Amino acid sequence: MEKISRRTFVAAAASLMALSQSFIPWREKEAQAFEYTPPANMPYSKAREEMNQLILRADRPQVVKVCENVYSAVGFAFATMILVVTPDGLVIIDTTESMSASKRVMDEFRKISNKPVKNIIYTHFHPDHWYGTKSFFTPGINVIAHNDFVKEAKLWGSMGQSALIRAAAMYGLFLFDDSMRVPWVTADPSVVAAQLKWEMPNPEDLVWPTQTFKDQYSFQIGGITFNLHHAPGETADQIIVEIPEYKVVCPADNYYACFPNLYTIRGTTARPVLEWAACQDKVIKMEPEFLVPGHGSPLTGKGRIKETLGNYRDAILHVHNLALEAVQAFKPIDEVAPQASLPPHLSNLPYLKQYYGYIPFCVRNIYHSYVGWFDGNPINLSPLSRKELGADVLKLAGSVEKVLEYAEMAQKEGRHQAVLELCEMILTNDPKNRTARLMKIVSLLALGKATDNSPAANYYTTFATLENNKL
Repeated sequence: MEKISRRTFVAAAASLMALSQSFIPWREKEAQAFEYTPPANMPYSKAREEMNQLILRADRPQVVKVCENVYSAVGFAFATMILVVTPDGLVIIDTTESMSASKRVMDEFRKISNKPVKNIIYTHFHPDHWYGTKSFFTPGINVIAHNDFVKEAKLWGSMGQSALIRAAAMYGLFLFDDSMRVPWVTADPSVVAAQLKWEMPNPEDLVWPTQTFKDQYSFQIGGITFNLHHAPGETADQIIVEIPEYKVVCPADNYYACFPNLYTIRGTTARPVLEWAACQDKVIKMEPEFLVPGHGSPLTGKGRIKETLGNYRDAILHVHNLALEAVQAFKPIDEVAPQASLPPHLSNLPYLKQYYGYIPFCVRNIYHSYVGWFDGNPINLSPLSRKELGADVLKLAGSVEKVLEYAEMAQKEGRHQAVLELCEMILTNDPKNRTARLMKIVSLLALGKATDNSPAANYYTTFATLENNKL
C-alpha cells in the first residue's frame, strides 16, 4: 500500500513549524509598513463570542457510562473511543488519533474491566479513529473494518504534502499558542471541545484491519451481538455499529452534534451526501435507546434520538437541494453559496450549529459534484490568474498606492475578503510589498476571529502566521 512516508510528513511539518515558530506579532512590525497602521483591536464576532463561552463550559475528559456495559471516552482526543463489555471479553470501537491518548483511555477502561480485548472495530479510515491502536494491541485481537478502508487510506495518502499541510492548517496543529487554536465544539447534550492530538506514527505502529466485509457483518461475543452496517456518509467506507441487546447504535461520523462536514477544507473527494442523509433513516429504524457518536457526547432516549436524526437528515437534504436547485436554475454558485443557510427551525438547534461543517463550503462542493469545476459561464472557461488580473487592476488604478488606499478603506469597513483578494493581486506582482502583506495578515486574523467554524478559523490564523514570516 502507498502511504505518506514519514520523511514526507517531517519535511512538510518542518517547513510549517519553522514558519510558525518564527512568528512575530504583526503589531511589532507596523512601523515598517509605510503609512499603513494596522488596527489596534479586532474583536470577535457575536457568534464567535458565543462559541468561546461554550468552550469555557466544556466538560473535562471523562469516561461516560452510556448504559450497563457500554462506555464512551469523551474529550481525551479528537474522536471518542468506545468500550463494550461482554461476558467473554471486550470490544473496542475506534482508538483515537494518538497512542498516548488511547493508552490513557485504556487505563481508564481497565478500571471498569480487566477482561481481554477480543475485537477492535474501525468505523472508517480517518486517522483520528485508528492511529492509537498500537498502544494496547496484542497479537490475536481481531481488527474489523470495511472492504474500502485500505483503498480510502491509500487515496488520502496519495495527496502527499498537500494533505498534511491543509490538515495542519485546518486543525491548527502548528499554532503553538493554544489560545490561537480553535477546538471543535459539539454542544448537545453536553459541551465537548476537542483538539486533534496529532502524533505521526512510524509505519510499523499502524495496526491494519485483519478482517473486512462489504455490506453487513455480524458477530457475537458472550451472547452479545454486533451488527456492522456499511453506511457511506462522511467517508465511503463508513460503518455503523448496532448492538441490539444493549439497544445501542454507534453511528461513527455520520452523526455528531453540529452541522455535518459535507465538505472538508483539508481536501477530499466528493462525499456521498444523499447516502449520508439516508443513514439517519437507517439508524432511526433500529430504534436505539442510546446513540454513541464518534465525536462528542452520547445521546439517550428513543424519541429524542429519532427527532434529532430526523432533523439532521432534513438539514443535509436542505443543503443538498440548495445546490441542486442552483444547478438546475443555472445560477452562479458564487452568488448562491454565500447566502446558503438552514431554515430557522433547524438553524437554531444546538446540534446543527456550523462549528465543524460550514454550509457555504458544503453547497459549493455539492454543486461541483454535479457539474464539475465549470459553472457554465463562458468567462470562466479560461480565467485569468490573480497575477494577470492584478496587473490589469493596478494599471487601471494608476498606482499600487491607490489600490492599497482602497484596500485599507475596505478593511476599516470589515470587507476582509475584498482586502485579501486585492492584496493577493498586488503580492503576486510584487512579493516584497510589505504594506500589502501586512494588510493581508490583518484581514486573515480578522476573518479567523469572525467565524465560529473551527476549521476555517484555524485555517485563516495559520496562514496569517505563515504570511508574517514573509515580511
